Amino acid sequence: MGGLSIEERRRVEDIGFMTCMTLVLLGNYAQTGHFGGPLAYTPFNVAAHLVGPQRGGLHYDYRRPKHPFGDKFMMAAGHSVPTCYALYMILGQALERKFKLTGDKRYYADPHVAILPVDALGFRRGAGALKTLLQDNGLADDPLFDQAKARGIKALSGHAESIDVTNDVNGGPSGVGIATAGGKAAFWDMAGAVDAPKIIALEGEFAMTEGHAQELKTQALALKVGKRLRVILSDNNAGIDDVLLGGVIDRKFTGYNLVEQWTSYGWNVLTVEDGGDYGQVTAMLEAMEAIDPSDRRPVIAIARTTKGYWPAASNGQLTDKVSQIVSYQSHPYSQKMNSDYFVALASTFEARYGIEFEGIRKGPAANERERLIQFKTNIDKVMSVFERDGLGDWLADRLVSLGDAVKDDRDVAFAKGTDPFLDERLDPAKLPREPVKVKVSNRISGAGKEVSIALFRKPGEAAGGRRAISEILKWMNYVTDNRFITLAADLSESINVEHGSLWGHYDPETNPLGTRVKAAIQEAGNVASAIGLVSQSASIDPAQFKGVWALSGTYGAFTPLMYTPARVWSQQNQDSRFRMGVLHILVGHSGPETAADGRTHFGIFAPQVWKLFPRGQVIHLNFWDYNDVAPGYFAAASIAARDPKVGIIIIEVARPDNPVADRSKFADSDLLAASKGLYVIRDFAPGKPKQGYVIAQGASASVNLVKILPRLEQAGVNVKIISAISEELFDRQPESYRHSVLPPEALYDAMVVSTGTRRVWPVRDLGPLTDAYSMTSDWDNQWLTGGLEADVIAEAHLDPESIFKGVTRFAGERDTRIGRQKAVLG
Repeated sequence: MGGLSIEERRRVEDIGFMTCMTLVLLGNYAQTGHFGGPLAYTPFNVAAHLVGPQRGGLHYDYRRPKHPFGDKFMMAAGHSVPTCYALYMILGQALERKFKLTGDKRYYADPHVAILPVDALGFRRGAGALKTLLQDNGLADDPLFDQAKARGIKALSGHAESIDVTNDVNGGPSGVGIATAGGKAAFWDMAGAVDAPKIIALEGEFAMTEGHAQELKTQALALKVGKRLRVILSDNNAGIDDVLLGGVIDRKFTGYNLVEQWTSYGWNVLTVEDGGDYGQVTAMLEAMEAIDPSDRRPVIAIARTTKGYWPAASNGQLTDKVSQIVSYQSHPYSQKMNSDYFVALASTFEARYGIEFEGIRKGPAANERERLIQFKTNIDKVMSVFERDGLGDWLADRLVSLGDAVKDDRDVAFAKGTDPFLDERLDPAKLPREPVKVKVSNRISGAGKEVSIALFRKPGEAAGGRRAISEILKWMNYVTDNRFITLAADLSESINVEHGSLWGHYDPETNPLGTRVKAAIQEAGNVASAIGLVSQSASIDPAQFKGVWALSGTYGAFTPLMYTPARVWSQQNQDSRFRMGVLHILVGHSGPETAADGRTHFGIFAPQVWKLFPRGQVIHLNFWDYNDVAPGYFAAASIAARDPKVGIIIIEVARPDNPVADRSKFADSDLLAASKGLYVIRDFAPGKPKQGYVIAQGASASVNLVKILPRLEQAGVNVKIISAISEELFDRQPESYRHSVLPPEALYDAMVVSTGTRRVWPVRDLGPLTDAYSMTSDWDNQWLTGGLEADVIAEAHLDPESIFKGVTRFAGERDTRIGRQKAVLG
């Protein structure tokens, strides 16, 4: 019986049946959601939460589910979250019931943290609608809904989100959720945590065919996470609208074998014959727990399951007349309210526990008010099983016992001290202006050495913006004691992150203080691991961060592969109740300058995806000069370390080693000018008619524009030239500065010179004629061809001669431009 006593197994199975019935009630009364998948995962979900860490279950505290030293539970199969909601309601109700009976504070769970039975009404509903749901239906004072008075009804999403009690993943899209698991596990190795926390992640065989999920196979093995990562794969050969073997894959291809797929990638693979049997599920958890900690292979258990599983089904039948709906046909909850199939399911629960659901045999509820009453009444009917054989008391005591074992005083290196990313040495004003040699010591090995760091270089030195990336990484790791991790495929050297690590490559066994993770060419997998790393913190205080920041990068042209995981991460960061780390995306070799590699490698359109976030939640940096990188980056880092809203910093740099600019000739000669987001390279000549504003962004565009400044002067062209490093940094400057650089009227009197596209401008709200005069890589709405860098820049019309002609035309036609706009408005 898998280590469970007869009584324990009976009680765990009772909680499992309650969970199945509750999630079916969610589907029945919400008339939406998923059905077969959540049922199949229920035995894993329930066993993991109840059997205890000694048997390989979760080490957690329901009352403090986000405790840093609790195990991380991942419902990566996001659509199956109804099994989690159902179980969380049951666990929350058990504690609330016992607290009300005894007044013992050990049983108290903050209702703002817990999910309770009344939250069933919030399944797949928006928070706005729920605010007045009861009031609109005359039920605000009905004692049936008393639980809502404490904090309202929670909105429960259709897919798993990290705000959901123990769940630690936004699960669902394209295998993104499970792909972060390797990074989460690696974090705790880096943090110096022995044994716990571990990560238990649930996913299905169809989702594991997705690219992000496939890349986890290599990611987790490369990170050597061992049994700290435990994946449970539900193998029921059923997807959304087809089967895998015998459907997507013809059965004649007998070599398509899930176990062999994972063993061939070096994983430690266990199998479970019946994933619906609590004895076998518990034995699987125990087997994972018993694995030698020195075995650094990640662990996966592949368990045969039934999509559409039902605890009381027998030989495919619910009753003599009703057959069980299984496989992909059970994927959605597609039954009408109180349908015959639902009644058949409910009748087996009624028979098992001697209860009777209200109104389910009278057809659908007549109106919304009746639906709400019947919904909550029947949820409470499930909870009434707690009064049977002491089940409620047993569960509450089990939860308290599990929770009390989670302690605050773990000896974890990252938990000590304060947030290193708040160190004043990271302030742009405190950065060393000259190259320095710093002494570093390895707190694990005791070794020491000197490291050279050059955050700024002399004018004229051949060093493009990308060359400064390794230097800001070194400074960050020097100040934070090696808390900045990089994962950048095998082109780490090419995009200049290789030398940002003070102690070389990370290896949990031989070099745990290394910060450069050896990574495969897996843009999606690398960024997912980086997200896993920054999603963890060793801080007991939710307002304080004690973890790592991470960077993943590649050619700008390939970074869209990173976008979906980063988008989901941004959502998770926005909603998190505790501080998390900052994800960095290095958009390397951006722009048309990546010429010799061919146009498949041009980062012209692709980097624009990094603008597709809610304003203020990312900081986008586009550097053209070496000396802009440190002040611009550390200004962004200073904001991100203090503003929890900012979860991503995007750094865009190009390949060429252009000479470092001579800022003594700029209108704004401040070495730290980039920290302000936009700064003035050339101001209007006083006493002459102003001919417009030129906004420059990108390496070749800016460098070649600066080259023609003497020609513009000689030709009497009176334009103001502004370097656009970051609109987000500029937005945070005082209004007086913003208006001195780019006043509101300038938006209708501007052109852009950019290595990017005419589809996305460096600043918002530019006027209607901006496109007609701007100079961008897509000036003719064609893909560029290829050749040497100079060839491509000329084809893009971003060479000095083309820029001079374009700016001269823009300035000379100012009266026409302004007149046309006035005429339209008139």
